[in-house]
Amino acid sequence: MSKKVVIIGAGIGGLATANLLAKAGYNVEVYEKNSMPGGRAGIYEAKGFRFDTGPSWYLMPEVFSHYFSLLGKDINKEIKLTKLNPAYKVFFETEEPVTVTGDSVVDAQTFDAIEPGSGVKLLDYVSKGDDIYRLAMKYFLYTNFSSIRDFTKLDIIGRGRVMTRLALMPIDKYVRRYVSDRRLRQILEYPMVFLGSSPYSAPALYSLMSALDFREGVYYPQGGIYTVIEKIVSAGKELGVSYQYNNPVERIDVSDNGTVSGIVLQNGKSVRGDIVISNADLHYTETKMLDKNHRSYPSSYWNKREAGPSALLMYLGVKGKLPQLEHHNLFFVDDWQKNFDDIFKGKKIPHPASVYVCKPSATDDSVAPSGDENVFVLVPLPAGVAIDSGDIEKVADRYLEQIEKHMGIPDLRKRLGVKRLFGPNDFIDSYNAWQGTALGPSHILRQSAFFRTPNKSKKVKNLYYVGGSTTPGIGLPMCLIGAELVYKRLAGEKRGGPVSKIRRIIGSDK
Repeated sequence: MSKKVVIIGAGIGGLATANLLAKAGYNVEVYEKNSMPGGRAGIYEAKGFRFDTGPSWYLMPEVFSHYFSLLGKDINKEIKLTKLNPAYKVFFETEEPVTVTGDSVVDAQTFDAIEPGSGVKLLDYVSKGDDIYRLAMKYFLYTNFSSIRDFTKLDIIGRGRVMTRLALMPIDKYVRRYVSDRRLRQILEYPMVFLGSSPYSAPALYSLMSALDFREGVYYPQGGIYTVIEKIVSAGKELGVSYQYNNPVERIDVSDNGTVSGIVLQNGKSVRGDIVISNADLHYTETKMLDKNHRSYPSSYWNKREAGPSALLMYLGVKGKLPQLEHHNLFFVDDWQKNFDDIFKGKKIPHPASVYVCKPSATDDSVAPSGDENVFVLVPLPAGVAIDSGDIEKVADRYLEQIEKHMGIPDLRKRLGVKRLFGPNDFIDSYNAWQGTALGPSHILRQSAFFRTPNKSKKVKNLYYVGGSTTPGIGLPMCLIGAELVYKRLAGEKRGGPVSKIRRIIGSDK
């Protein structure tokens, strides 16, 4: 009889893990508290508009391609990708906008026009970032760090001194070695926001993110990011995965011998499971779903950790066109450091604030009624700071006014046919998010790579974790890799790097 796996949460990590384990021969059931799959990568539809509710950047396309290949599927037949040109547009408080194409040669010329001599430095920065990225993909992302052999490869030993220096240096300091102009530094440092970190604390190893922008380019799946979720669920149904929505989990059951035995739903129903994998917020899983004597990471552990920022999200259906905007748009304040200090140190609602604005209708006609625009706004806010429901409209209005002024759309608020706000309190209510974080634990050094919270309970046998809270980290590609890492745990595969295929696991007690 096939072993039964119970997965808590239908975020992309849980969904992806379900498929790999179903393919490996397990009987898999997924229990989700909300009414649909996807978690933060959900969908919201209103008046002909279709909004991705969270992630909107499709980066690291080879990770998606590899994951689908493990299911015997060709990503190019599953999803229609469009490479964005330009990749994104950057607005500033007191200077003219800068457009990034995603072509490093063209973008080097743009850098040169702003700061003479910086073009060749950009190419060097991107080349070094690409080298780190390739090394990370080969040795540091697709690994559970369970074998010392992962660190004895010649590639790693040969770069050991450089990697150590980059790990200990904040990326802002590293970027300053290449460019001086504030605008160029901001362009190279902004990806840290999407890693839940400040460029003043995130390690320079994450300069690899710029290799994605300038070397690989930025892509968009037609239909939106949620099409990826739909395809993963479709593959799961083909593999026999069972999905139970509107079924929040109350607790994880553990037998007297310290082995997981299943879950109990909030409706009182018990569900047996030989293996339990939580894709729920890891802080919530450990501190709310487990008895104290079964917690590997109790409250005292989280008191020493740093949450990534929360956010105010806005889903806006705009009447008429917005030629001022590209698909991806960023607005950066002049006082860059203060903005991050307000969020990570002062725990203050920033104003003015750096803002991300996405207009997918620039690329995809299906996400908005003809002649109108689909706009998604993300404003990073401090974790652990609540905004009362009565105040969130005022806060949003302040940021919309900022967008009107600096992005050249003076009548934006007058043209809103759809307006939905999603704030810090909603992240807690919808996802049980620790401190209302929009992303998960930040990627400072002590929460990265082998320092990140492991994906396996230290106290309960056959209890595992997947998602942005655990290894390898935040983001859709990382969650897909995390699913593979759970599979590798169960398969007893200790070697680093991606697996070439999913083998059938029979009677595994690993």
